[in-house]
Amino acid sequence: PQGGSQGGSPLECVVAEQGGTTVGYARFHHTPQWDVSGARGTIVLRDLEARDPAAYAALWQFLFGIDLTSTLVAQNRPVDDAWQHLVSDVRRCERQLRDGLFVRLVDVGAALEARPYRSPVDVVLEIEDSFCPWNEGRWRLSGDQEGASCTRTRAAADATVPVRALASAYLGGVTLTALARAGRACELRRGALAPASLAFGNETAPWLPHSF
Repeated sequence: PQGGSQGGSPLECVVAEQGGTTVGYARFHHTPQWDVSGARGTIVLRDLEARDPAAYAALWQFLFGIDLTSTLVAQNRPVDDAWQHLVSDVRRCERQLRDGLFVRLVDVGAALEARPYRSPVDVVLEIEDSFCPWNEGRWRLSGDQEGASCTRTRAAADATVPVRALASAYLGGVTLTALARAGRACELRRGALAPASLAFGNETAPWLPHSF
């Protein structure tokens, strides 16, 4: 165990096991508290990981069921974390959205080639980047789930995308179509952004589990 947190208990850990093999764990602090109506203890979750849905649900059930507590604080969790579908009424949970992951594409061609794409994509993007002018110009992105190529081209652009907007979409947390509706990207060929937006998507939302 490590030191406590803000008056809470030393760091505690619970593990989920299946057939003698550890398949998940949660680390947390427990802060006891009482008022005139009874126990008002708080659980502060540090991290929780599991290899399968059953272990994941079991760990959350354990945390929710700790005796003499009424509040569970879970900081730095993914925006699409599945616990939101385990509670009986998510409207009673006080969810707050905070920035935790920032991306800046320094080399657009290499960055777009470095990731796979959820669906086939073949699009010409006109990149605007006054701070890193070597990124500016038209780039043809072709790729799928197996990989991608991104090279300079003289072909007509399908969309104009400032590098800040491209960085927002890069990890799949923000769609290109939403950025275009906000005026942060511009579709030049009708219907070009929808398939590109789908390709940039990801099955899970981007998340940085450990700060840096």
